[in-house]
Amino acid sequence: MDYVAAIERIYDHLENDHVDKAVMTCLRIARNLQDYLYAVIFLREMYPNRRECQRIMYDDTNHLKEDAQKFIWEHSLDYWLDTHTLDFSLNTNEEGEEQNVLSISISEIDSELEQWERSISDMHIPLGMGEYDTAAFTDRHINQKAQIRLRIKAMQTIKQRVKTRCLNYAIRIERQLQAQSKSQIFLAQIQTDVNNYFKAHSEDVYNKLYKAAQLVDSTDLEDCSLLLTQVRRAMKASADFFYPPVNEMVKCADGKERLLGDEQHLNRLHEFLATKFAKSSSRDLLRSELEYLSVFARRLNDVASKGVHADVNQEEAKQGLLGLYMFLYNVTSRLQQAK
Repeated sequence: MDYVAAIERIYDHLENDHVDKAVMTCLRIARNLQDYLYAVIFLREMYPNRRECQRIMYDDTNHLKEDAQKFIWEHSLDYWLDTHTLDFSLNTNEEGEEQNVLSISISEIDSELEQWERSISDMHIPLGMGEYDTAAFTDRHINQKAQIRLRIKAMQTIKQRVKTRCLNYAIRIERQLQAQSKSQIFLAQIQTDVNNYFKAHSEDVYNKLYKAAQLVDSTDLEDCSLLLTQVRRAMKASADFFYPPVNEMVKCADGKERLLGDEQHLNRLHEFLATKFAKSSSRDLLRSELEYLSVFARRLNDVASKGVHADVNQEEAKQGLLGLYMFLYNVTSRLQQAK
């Protein structure tokens, strides 16, 4: 869905006072974004009947836990009541209670407004009517006109409240998209900086990162398996670049002796951080990032030992690649600053 174009349509609908169309567009955006609360809020404006709303939203929300569904329906009702509760009473019921909640679909408001305006116009005094008949006619219709005007005021109030809600939602989503766009630009710059660094310093690491990045948007299961493999290889190639394998026991920075051979690439990365950034205030951050990568690497090792890739989904592989890029960006940027 083109969210930018959809938001522009909302603004156009609101400027032209087509609030029902604006609500429909907001509903489409909310459902596409899986913003279930606002999807139900806008759906209630179109279908005040809860049963109809639940029927429409069943496929969207049936996977949610019972507490989550309860939250959505209760809070969306609160929003609906805030919109449809008036500051004045429309009438009084048989028990003497004032009725100040108007249940009406947003799609019905404009046509009903036009109908009531015509009804008021039709209540003009006929030509040639006598003085007493005119008084009786006026008295008979004055209360009716007052009730109609009260209902017109109620519908106009609700329409303006819904209009404001649509506008606020469009602005909120627009800001959200702008923030996401900035994040994507930032991540793209990180990827570019890391690729450029290794293009100049290690062709092996660069090639493995490049191959992994080519597979990240593919939905093919085989490509997902290849992505997992490429992320693992890129991680090991990075360790080889920063701290080449040693074929004997090494006394590490913490005083313990460890084997830092070809297979111990995570241990080598830990030792690289401990020795290279021993006095750096950023070492704890780098270690935290490496711990995240270590968890992911162990996950990959478990999957590789089983000979299957179904246990790690594509999203997890993407997060692993993103974590590797962030780690390498922080390491390489600090190395360059130290020069």
